[in-house]
Amino acid sequence: MAERWWGSVGGGALVAECVWPNVSTGDARCQKRVVSKTDGTTGTSGDASLAMSNHQKRRTPVINQTLTNNRVKNRSVRRARLLAGLLVAALVASACSASDDESGSSGGLFEERTESTRYPSSSRTSESSDADEGFVTDSASGDAAEAMDEEAMSDAMADDEEFTAPPTSPASTNPAAVEGGFFANEPPPEPETQSRQDSNTFKDYGVRSFIDTDRDPLSTFALDVDSASYFIGRQFLLDGVLPPSASVRVEEYVNAFDYDYPSPKNGLTVVADAGPSPFNPDNVIVRLGVQAQEITNRERADANLTFVVDTSGSMDRDDRLGLVKIALKALVEELDRNDTVAIVTYSNAGDIILPPTSVGEYEVIIEAIDRLHPGGSTNLEAGLEVGYSLANEAFQRGATNRVILASDGVANVGLTDPDGLAAQIRGDADSGIQLVTIGVGMGNFNDVVMETLANDGDGFYAYVNDKAQARKLFTEDLLSNLVTVAVDGKIQVEFDSDNVVSYRLLGFENRAVLDSDFRNDSVDAGELGAGHQVTALYELELARGVRSSDRLGTVALRWEDPDTRDVRETRLELAGGILQDSWTQTGEDFRLAVTVAAYAEILRQSQYAQDLTLARVAKEANALAGQSDMVAELVDLIREADRRS
Repeated sequence: MAERWWGSVGGGALVAECVWPNVSTGDARCQKRVVSKTDGTTGTSGDASLAMSNHQKRRTPVINQTLTNNRVKNRSVRRARLLAGLLVAALVASACSASDDESGSSGGLFEERTESTRYPSSSRTSESSDADEGFVTDSASGDAAEAMDEEAMSDAMADDEEFTAPPTSPASTNPAAVEGGFFANEPPPEPETQSRQDSNTFKDYGVRSFIDTDRDPLSTFALDVDSASYFIGRQFLLDGVLPPSASVRVEEYVNAFDYDYPSPKNGLTVVADAGPSPFNPDNVIVRLGVQAQEITNRERADANLTFVVDTSGSMDRDDRLGLVKIALKALVEELDRNDTVAIVTYSNAGDIILPPTSVGEYEVIIEAIDRLHPGGSTNLEAGLEVGYSLANEAFQRGATNRVILASDGVANVGLTDPDGLAAQIRGDADSGIQLVTIGVGMGNFNDVVMETLANDGDGFYAYVNDKAQARKLFTEDLLSNLVTVAVDGKIQVEFDSDNVVSYRLLGFENRAVLDSDFRNDSVDAGELGAGHQVTALYELELARGVRSSDRLGTVALRWEDPDTRDVRETRLELAGGILQDSWTQTGEDFRLAVTVAAYAEILRQSQYAQDLTLARVAKEANALAGQSDMVAELVDLIREADRRS
């Protein structure tokens, strides 16, 4: 026996069909089909339990029960009919919602803005782009369908006088709730997602303000290629909560994405482009893109890698150590036979698990990785001490010498102060042994320790929270960036006070360098590996009447060659001609960087993003979703943040 319910969507008819293959048992299965209006073809696309779209996220009951009498059978038939009707309604609502999303960036950061000039003059429109009337979101249709679902299901339950909820399984009962039981006074276990939000350590570096160029035309900062902050925020949102504002570093959100910058033959190069600002319609955004030369795996020198792996008890949570082991094995498979790997673990003390060993002895290395097990306290100081000792033993001049720390950042035995730990490795960094820190896990996670060590260890800081990301970081990002091409990289921008009234740098709050130290080569700055990129965004308030030929400023990029120790400097002149008249005239890379920055500014509650909404940012990101899977996921993350706001 089969019954069908019809609706319409797009170019075809939508069918919800329920089939009772066995009337005696009442077993039922519901499917949706789309029937073309033109050729009559049909297609089946899933059972009722999976039919709802991701936008709606409906929880529909699965009709598959053994019935014992005709009265119960009839009630099941009524429920199945109701379910199919709800299915059609929800799918139509979902299709309408999807058509809204496909409209590009309508309702985005610059909805229907018109400008006669690119500069803030008397003819430039000052109409705010922040009006919410034009925004189209997914929530309206979803809420309507959900309300209808709940009302109809409530009616169905009222119709069925004998309907009762399924009993709770005794196995799921909390022992603490059993009166007079063994552990009657014990509190219920804490949900894992909640425990991941507790006892994490972040530092709030504040938000840079606008600076008048008449007072200070120079802006100087160290290059930074860290991306950990973005992926930490991703982990929080995957757990269903907003990331703490202190965890959000704008530059790391922006630099988590790849951009199409020209690659130099040697060292570094810098390019610039500019367009309207989403934060203030009278301002502009200037994007600076620094690109390091690319070196293939075949061209690179031999690598001596010393892994310092946290095996304390906290690494047993969420299988953090298991994630590290998977990533280590994937990396070893990609290394060359002439590379060496050493492994040090630390819990109560630092222990050598594997002395420097040629990758040619693959089985020996894999066996050592398999022996890693969590347990004990966390003596990070001892782990670093033993790790750097091994790295010095394996050190080769002209080779890549790296210590790679994989940890949740916790230190509770020995020296625990981040600055004190960083001071111990500063000398090794100066001698050519760089430190890369890989953060894993969330809950009792110390972001400050991991970032401070990476900065002072002349390396970079990344974060992983799933197997796919761990494999990518260790086999693609880490491997391609093994060769350092620039040491102590710094940028200094001198703005022209005649044409730039004020400016602010988005992010880099903890990478500031004194203007007077720009050419002081003894001051520590940032290191870039082969293929690394750094993107920096400035928001500018321009003087009225600025023309395309007018000078905006000069960008100076300075770094040290790690092989020759020669200091190099390159300059780029900024003129009004780099500014585009409208948002749509800017390139996709520019729009992506600014959109990500707007997302980060809202998350960290910047005063400059008060007139922006995550819904508008999501619209803009959705228009760029075709660039990559990571950008497509960004849209989902922004929408999740909007729901949690």
